[in-house]
Amino acid sequence: MSMTAGDVTRGRPPAAPVERLRITFAVTGSACYIGHLDLARAWVRALRRLQLPVAYTHGYNPRPRLSIAAPLPVGFAGEQELLEALFDSPVDPQALTQRLLSELPNGLALRGIEKVSLQAPPLPSQVIAADYVVSFFEPPPTDLPQRVEHLMATASIPFTRIRQGKKTHFDLRPRILKAQVPRRDGQAILILRLAHGPGGAARPEDVLEALGLEVGNARITRTGLVLAGEP
Repeated sequence: MSMTAGDVTRGRPPAAPVERLRITFAVTGSACYIGHLDLARAWVRALRRLQLPVAYTHGYNPRPRLSIAAPLPVGFAGEQELLEALFDSPVDPQALTQRLLSELPNGLALRGIEKVSLQAPPLPSQVIAADYVVSFFEPPPTDLPQRVEHLMATASIPFTRIRQGKKTHFDLRPRILKAQVPRRDGQAILILRLAHGPGGAARPEDVLEALGLEVGNARITRTGLVLAGEP
C-alpha cells in the first residue's frame, strides 16, 4: 500500500517513489488567466480525485511531488506545457490518460503521458528555451520583417526590464535564439525561440518592445519548451 500525506505527518517516512510520469497539456481559453500556483493546484486536485498514489515530500507540511516545467505567464496560451509527477506505486500512462480526460477543468487539455526515468534531473532544470507564436489584433507594421532582420544582425541589445518598480539591466540579444516573420491567414506573425535558464530568460514582451511594437496589440502563445539534449 502506498503512503499518504497522513502517514508522513504521523512520523512514518514515505518510501522512495517508484514511478515518474511526464504529462503534456495545453492551456487555452479562460485557463490562460490562471496563475502558476493555481494551475499546479488544479492538477493536484485532478490527480487526487482519481485517488492516485501520488508521492509526497517529507516534513511537517508534506506536498505532492509534482512540478511544472516553467511558469506560463498569465494571459498566455500554451500548446505543449509539461509537468511531472512522482508516484509511490506504478501507474499505467494509457489508463491514466483515459481517466484524466474527465477530471480536467475547462481550458486544460491533455496531450499525452509518458514514463520518465526516476534518475533524470528535475524537470524545471532541463528547460533551456521556449518557443512562442505572436499574432496581432491589428496588422503589424509592413516593415516588421526588416525590423526582425536588423534585430538578429545586432551584436548587442542593452535592455532594461522594469517589474514591480525594480529595474533589471541585461543584454537581450543572446537570449533571442530565433526570430522569424512568416504569414498565417494572410497576416504576418512573429515566431520566437527564447533562451530560458540560470543565465536569464527573455520574454516575448521584451522582444516586442525592442522591435518597437505594442504589447497590447499581441496575442502570445507558448507553443513548446525545449529541454536539454533535445534538437
